[in-house]
Amino acid sequence: MDIKKLFDSGISFNEFIKSDENKNSEIFKNRFETVNIDENIKNIKSRISSVLSFAESWCPDCQVSVPIMAKICALLGIDFRILKREGHEEDMMAFCGDGKAKIPTFVFFDNDFNVAGIWIERPKIIKELVAKGDNSFRIGYVNGEYDKEIVDELLEKISR
Repeated sequence: MDIKKLFDSGISFNEFIKSDENKNSEIFKNRFETVNIDENIKNIKSRISSVLSFAESWCPDCQVSVPIMAKICALLGIDFRILKREGHEEDMMAFCGDGKAKIPTFVFFDNDFNVAGIWIERPKIIKELVAKGDNSFRIGYVNGEYDKEIVDELLEKISR
């Protein structure tokens, strides 16, 4: 697989939210505008130059995390592209540890398009709650109560 070619075939966040297929564009746009990310992240030194997201507009996890990743990338000047999962499941398998194409999947690349990190689906705290069978997080999750955890995990991937 030519990773650079795959990345280049992705669309920008703005193209994603304006897409005719995106019936939830207002959710993505509102999350991007309202998520609280400290402007001081601009001081982060990173070897990450590009992030590829596999996502679908109907997915609640994507509605939560994709706008956060888009805003972080915008603040840091990182090239961010999105590909739909549908039609790219085989491409995603190179990045999925358990053989399942979960979304969103964020793939972090250095300047030479070497994979420098991967973040899949949800923050650790939510994965732990799900593993315990605790679904009490759902409303708070989609309403931003776990945004700090998502931002922290994504910034950890970027600042390595």
